[in-house]
Amino acid sequence: MRHAADRLESTRLRVRRFTIDDLDLFARLLGDPGVTAHLGGVKDRAGAENTLRTRALDYYDRHPGLGMWATLERATGRVIGFHVLNHIHGELDIQVGYALVPDAWGRGYATEMSIRLLRYGFDELGLPRICAITNFANVASQRVLVKAGLVRRGERSFSHPALAGEGPMAWFEAHRATWRL
Repeated sequence: MRHAADRLESTRLRVRRFTIDDLDLFARLLGDPGVTAHLGGVKDRAGAENTLRTRALDYYDRHPGLGMWATLERATGRVIGFHVLNHIHGELDIQVGYALVPDAWGRGYATEMSIRLLRYGFDELGLPRICAITNFANVASQRVLVKAGLVRRGERSFSHPALAGEGPMAWFEAHRATWRL
C-alpha cells in the first residue's frame, strides 16, 4: 500500500511518518507556544502522546495514504514541524494543514509542502476535494492556503471538542477538477 512517507518530497522538504520514538520531539512541538498558538494552545506530554497516538500512529493504519507527518528540511534532516492530510476532527472532510517551528516561518515551507500534499491528494489518492480551516486571527496561514491554491468559502463551526471552543473558523477548499498549481 502506498503511503505518503515512502517518498513524498518537495524541493526543500520531505515528510515522514511519526513513530512512538518521536514522542519527545512531538511533545516539544506541541509544548511550544509559537507552534501551537493557533492549534488550541500548548499540550502537556500526556496530551502530546494522546495526539501522537490518535492523530498519527493509529490513524495511519485506519486511513492508508493519509496522516500527520513530521516535516523535515531535506538539506539538514532537521524536523521543523508537521504537515497533515487527514480528516478534520469529527468530520468526513479531508484537510491539508501544518504547524512549523517559529524559526521556519516566512520561508515558504508551509506553502511548498501544502502544494505537494494537495498534488499527492488529488493525483495519487484521487481525492475530489481537500479543505483547510484556520482561526480568523491566523491571517498568515490564510495567505499560505490561498498561495497553495485553496479558495476561501466562508466560515464553519465544528462540534468536535478539539475544535468547538475555537468558534467559527475560516473555511477553504480546493477541488481536483479545478486546482492547478
